[in-house]
Amino acid sequence: AALAQQPDSKPLKNVLESMQCSTETADFFKDHIASHVLPVVTQIGKAHPDDDCKKAALEVLITYMESKPKMVFSKIPNYVEQVLEVSMLFVMSLDEDVEAWSQNDEEEGDQEEDFYMFGKEGIDRICRCATAAESFPRVCEALKAAIATLFQSGAWQQVVAGISAMCMMAEYIDDEATIEQMVVGIRAQLAASHVRVRYAAWGAIAQFSEDHADIITSDTWAPQLLPEFVKGMDDSCPRVALRCMEAFQHYGESVERDDLEPFVQPLMEKCGVKLQAGPAFQKKAITFVAVIAGQVGDAFAPYYGPLMPHLKTVIHSVLHKVEERTLLGKCFECISLLAKAVGRQGFLADAKIIMEAMIQATQVPNLPSNDPVKEYMMAASERICGVLKEDFLPFVPHILPGVLEKLTFQPRELGTSKESWNEGEEVNLAIVTENGQDKVVIMHSSEMQDLQGALECVLSFVHELGRAYAPFVAQTATALLPIFEFSMGEEIRDLAYETWAELCKSALEDGQTQVVGQLIMEFLNRALPKMEAQEAKADLFALKTRVDGITTCLKKGGPGVLSTEQVQHLCQVCLRLVSESLQRRAEGAQERAAKAAARKAGTVPEEDDEDEEDGEEQSLRVSLCEVAGAIMQHHPDHFVAQALGNFVQLIQTLVQAKCSDDRKLALFVTCDFLDHLGARATSYWQHFMPLLLEDVHNEDAEIRQPACYGLSVAAKEPAFASLVPSAAERLARVVTDARGRSKKKKSDKLAQACADNAISAIIQILLNHNVGDAAAAGQLWNVWLSGLPCQADEEEGARNHKLLLKLLVEERREVIGEGGANVPRLLGILVDVYKTDMADDETSKGIGQLVVRLGEERLTQMAGSFSEKQQKKLMRAAREASS
Repeated sequence: AALAQQPDSKPLKNVLESMQCSTETADFFKDHIASHVLPVVTQIGKAHPDDDCKKAALEVLITYMESKPKMVFSKIPNYVEQVLEVSMLFVMSLDEDVEAWSQNDEEEGDQEEDFYMFGKEGIDRICRCATAAESFPRVCEALKAAIATLFQSGAWQQVVAGISAMCMMAEYIDDEATIEQMVVGIRAQLAASHVRVRYAAWGAIAQFSEDHADIITSDTWAPQLLPEFVKGMDDSCPRVALRCMEAFQHYGESVERDDLEPFVQPLMEKCGVKLQAGPAFQKKAITFVAVIAGQVGDAFAPYYGPLMPHLKTVIHSVLHKVEERTLLGKCFECISLLAKAVGRQGFLADAKIIMEAMIQATQVPNLPSNDPVKEYMMAASERICGVLKEDFLPFVPHILPGVLEKLTFQPRELGTSKESWNEGEEVNLAIVTENGQDKVVIMHSSEMQDLQGALECVLSFVHELGRAYAPFVAQTATALLPIFEFSMGEEIRDLAYETWAELCKSALEDGQTQVVGQLIMEFLNRALPKMEAQEAKADLFALKTRVDGITTCLKKGGPGVLSTEQVQHLCQVCLRLVSESLQRRAEGAQERAAKAAARKAGTVPEEDDEDEEDGEEQSLRVSLCEVAGAIMQHHPDHFVAQALGNFVQLIQTLVQAKCSDDRKLALFVTCDFLDHLGARATSYWQHFMPLLLEDVHNEDAEIRQPACYGLSVAAKEPAFASLVPSAAERLARVVTDARGRSKKKKSDKLAQACADNAISAIIQILLNHNVGDAAAAGQLWNVWLSGLPCQADEEEGARNHKLLLKLLVEERREVIGEGGANVPRLLGILVDVYKTDMADDETSKGIGQLVVRLGEERLTQMAGSFSEKQQKKLMRAAREASS
């Protein structure tokens, strides 16, 4: 407090920076936080004349909260409220010079408003910390009260602060009603008189589109918000208009086609004007167009012809202008999305010109290392490859060498003569062990991004071209091998392994079984020795990446790759590693118990429990068991002969541990038995089927879901007949309980996913077994029908909706009801899932054919009860099926 009164602020700043704490620092001050630290530091954050001291003060307050969340939230009155008050003051620190702000370059941002950004980040950190400590409701109520006060003030700085606070807290809110209430307030500010308020409101629309797309782009909100975008593009302040267009990039990606289609024409008219404006508007307009094309698909075809010449003109005019590389890249991105919208035949005539322009763009001399066109071009090539399929093959020899060349990027040892970087350039550092010696390696961030982008591009080529990529398998495999030992990021190595697996699939589809075997053996020879030599405290992420790579390769490589001996050895290695992981967990639990006893005795300071390491271990154990699942899939007889008994024993061990993670793992392994071994495993059912039946009603939805899924697979087997009465009753209760919920919270989605799996089990029981008398069967059919459509699990949704279509077409009596009474509702369900992730392409095609077959007269009768959106979608399904 005395230092805060001194004219020289440097000593105060130094003290505050030293207080930005670790757990040990927090322990030192814990008895004085409420009485001294909080009031003094809060006052410094609010009113000290030195800006650096203010920021340092807020950082102290937040780091204390992050280091000791349980203590702060439960034992220090008003701590949270006071830190939020300081953060809000920071957010309100906005420049009064609105005219200068309006003229500021959108891409450069507002460098002088770092207080505003610091405060926003502070609110986000408080919310994140509170969520982890299960105390977010308290923070949420405090923020809602503060936001209401700020909005009521009417001053633009306060309103902007209120909107910004809503953006920061939105991610952590689970209640749909609260989100909708916030959106109402934000929408009202889109028409505010002050430009900065409108700008902040569009930023909030973008943020909510990221955090709560399912709500903000729903049938309720899309018709209200899409007209606002049409108006917002004409905002009198260019910077606000640009922010509106940027917000649409986030919002439009989640709007359903049928909601967006009525607004395509006015939005495209506005875009046409913006495409004639300066480069800033051109960039935004091009991305804007790409989003629309991506959402409405073939409905964009009327705009393709007039738009392509303009995009080609832009490409030609900026192809050799280094200063306009971002605009060029966005043109390529837009064209690739237009290609997806109009399809193979619509784009084929332009493909050669566009691909040649992309190749030329990479050959421009003196490009910077972070040239944005590289990233745009590779992503665009991936999309165009997906559209053209084998017609893309002629371009591969011209593009692939340049992409594979980027796979040569490797980290360099820090301090060697080969290593250098420019001031301000982003780099990544890592400590690696080589030949028993630790060393620091360095790699430019731009190189890592290029490397990751190149891997993603190659992966797409192999995946989309399939067997047509076979001539390039050997060349690609050679380029991938150095990445297997990449030490700077597991996500890079994981991509390399996934690409290797796709090479296996490509060779398999081309009939090159010998090549498949060679690829699998090469991978195993590199990965297995490192797994076998794994030390107890080695990098779990690296081990998991290798394990996942083996799983993916075995799944893609197909049958007949492994011998009986190899299956036995691989399963033994995985079981040993699972056992060692469980042992490490047990030892960790003993250490934590000893620390807890010491804390109780007062011999060590209190600290918050951390379960991050336990989470890593559980993920590793799941991955290890997935290797067994991959072996079961393609080598079931070898697995039954060599490993089934050992894995049944593992299930029993896991269940006996009375741990939720272990129980989940036991269920995962059981589901693999049922999925891949079929009748081969029925003699072992007594060891795990009671577990499935019991856990269908487990309180933990993460356990309930695999239990329901397991029963949906087991119900296909004749041996399930004796379990039908108890299973049917338990599954029906899961469905009715879940579907009776309000579905207004994110947390309820997992419960709905459990119900989706339960109705999959119910329909398999109905189709494969005698349920009992007619009344019992009719009741179970009603549970299945009333549980549709599926709500959360897309795979189960695709399965159930495909079966619904089949049974409807067959006019199954139990489904269509007396006199076809159920048909209108069931047709409405199929119309809703038409061309969504809840229906595969075959099902969507069948829905269209059913609609045509029903005829106009019957459709008119049935559609009377449909919503306006359903009627539009019904017409689209009929139109597309008839074309």
